[in-house]
Amino acid sequence: LGNRLQSKYGYKMASGGTENHLVVWDLKPQGITGSKFEKACDAVCITLNKNCVPGDRSAVTPGGVRIGAPALTTRKMCEEDFEQIGEFLHEVLQASLKIQETSGPKLKDFCALRDDDATLKDIRERVNKFTTTFPMPGFDPKDMKYTNPLGP
Repeated sequence: LGNRLQSKYGYKMASGGTENHLVVWDLKPQGITGSKFEKACDAVCITLNKNCVPGDRSAVTPGGVRIGAPALTTRKMCEEDFEQIGEFLHEVLQASLKIQETSGPKLKDFCALRDDDATLKDIRERVNKFTTTFPMPGFDPKDMKYTNPLGP
């Protein structure tokens, strides 16, 4: 995921790359806060967390986001799936930058416009279509019930 974001789009990872199951993406060069990007990703059913990156002055407006892979690998996603996720993240960022052009710097104003954005609604539909092809741990689609993998 980190390689896709760096090599295809030139985005900056806070550590220069990935060393483990986490990607910390520095969004400051794109001119958007981690808080706004987190809210935009929430709108398309992608969960990540705002995160401070080197050079931030306040945790209230962090300059990046943290993306974890364990929840995705648990659902049996592989490298090419993470590349698709990178594409979704790029699209969300582009949509977020357009929203920010109108909303200005306040998170509250950004969120008000985000909820009606047609581009984010389209991305959400595609994200949901993509993710529903992967199994949820402990869910038996035959019975439409969750089962405890550790037993009763």
